[in-house]
Amino acid sequence: MTEQRLGRITIFDHKAFGRLIADYATGVRPWPASLDEFKQEVEGRNIAKVPEHMKAIQVVQPSDEIFFLRLPPRKMISQSLERFAENDASGNTEPYPAPPFYSDMVCREARLTHTDFFLSRVADYTISVCT
Repeated sequence: MTEQRLGRITIFDHKAFGRLIADYATGVRPWPASLDEFKQEVEGRNIAKVPEHMKAIQVVQPSDEIFFLRLPPRKMISQSLERFAENDASGNTEPYPAPPFYSDMVCREARLTHTDFFLSRVADYTISVCT
């Protein structure tokens, strides 16, 4: 692969990130007005790190009557398809990269409450772009 992979937000605390997103969604907190404001919120509290290539934020909250089709960035999906095809062709049997809280809940490696697991999933879905 000749292109450098585009990074996505790195979450350090899925539960805290999910709580922040839930607070935005329910109106407990106002949405960030800028990417800088969002970065101050998540980086200042050591919840997540926003990659340097991200320059703006777009907040969208559809109603329950609208199907929101969110497409991943073209470059990111192309790079991921290429990377996983290379892994498949080489016989790479390493587990698919998923945040550890999924294993914690499903395999009971750590005890998570349903709320903690839900908030962690909200965090993961918020930043996931099929990569």
